[in-house]
Amino acid sequence: MQEKWLNLLKKLKKPTGWLLFITYFLTVTFCGVAIALAVVNSSDPIIQILSYVSYAGAMVTLSYSVYSIVIYAPKMKKNTVNFIKKFKLGEKLLNEYGFRTMLFAFVSLIINVAFVVYHVVLAFITDTFYWYISLAIYYGLLVILRGGIVLYHRKRTDKDLTEIRKFRNAGIILMLIPICLLVPILQILFLDRAFVHPGLTIFVFATYSFYKIIMATYNLFRSGKEPALTVQAIRYIGLADALVSIFSLQTALLYAFSDGTDFAYFNAITGFAVFVLTVTLGIFMIKKANKKFKERKNTNE
Repeated sequence: MQEKWLNLLKKLKKPTGWLLFITYFLTVTFCGVAIALAVVNSSDPIIQILSYVSYAGAMVTLSYSVYSIVIYAPKMKKNTVNFIKKFKLGEKLLNEYGFRTMLFAFVSLIINVAFVVYHVVLAFITDTFYWYISLAIYYGLLVILRGGIVLYHRKRTDKDLTEIRKFRNAGIILMLIPICLLVPILQILFLDRAFVHPGLTIFVFATYSFYKIIMATYNLFRSGKEPALTVQAIRYIGLADALVSIFSLQTALLYAFSDGTDFAYFNAITGFAVFVLTVTLGIFMIKKANKKFKERKNTNE
């Protein structure tokens, strides 16, 4: 009997095959049932018991699923990296930080284009034209700024001052872009407007917004060691984009879950803070470019 328990513990310590399949299946099932019962929120005793059972099952199976992923993560990472390195594009993606940055910047560019289209459509089908059209202009300017840097990065050269000028121009544009935010900020303050995300989509948007601000901050500090100014410019733009996402998330959460309390001034303060921070990023880029110009001039002399 003891030997059977030891074998079971050994299998649980390093699960494989059917045990992994059953674990992940139960995790998805328990989590799905728990979410469904939470939405139903019935006072029926049977439903209440099922809710507690599903919560407990979800907690146990999810914890064990995370454990199984963690113990196999190094091996999975190694196999994935080896597979990606078989392709020329994959090896370049792994080894060149600048190329990886520009590739993800292109993905962000596509997302910004989608945001432009989305807000333009909302501007014409709702009664809040100026609210959505100002946001469409904001994301449109981000598309132009990101697109210009990505296109220039392909043919950049260190033999002249063009890259420094591009970096400074990006800072100037970034400093002017937040003017578009004044329209929604003033509407929040005087017309009690807010970003709205229907139903459970607000949680998806919240997750995406927190991911954006965390990664944007991390990438900004990491890009400081990157000599290519185009890469650094992309990171500054990414942080400005993430700040607006956090601002819109705050207004949406307060609108969706408040008890009727007026949060207009609080939202407006956050909006103006995002405005000031974005302008500050642009000014910092301009000052950094001017410093580079002086360094290059002193070197030439």
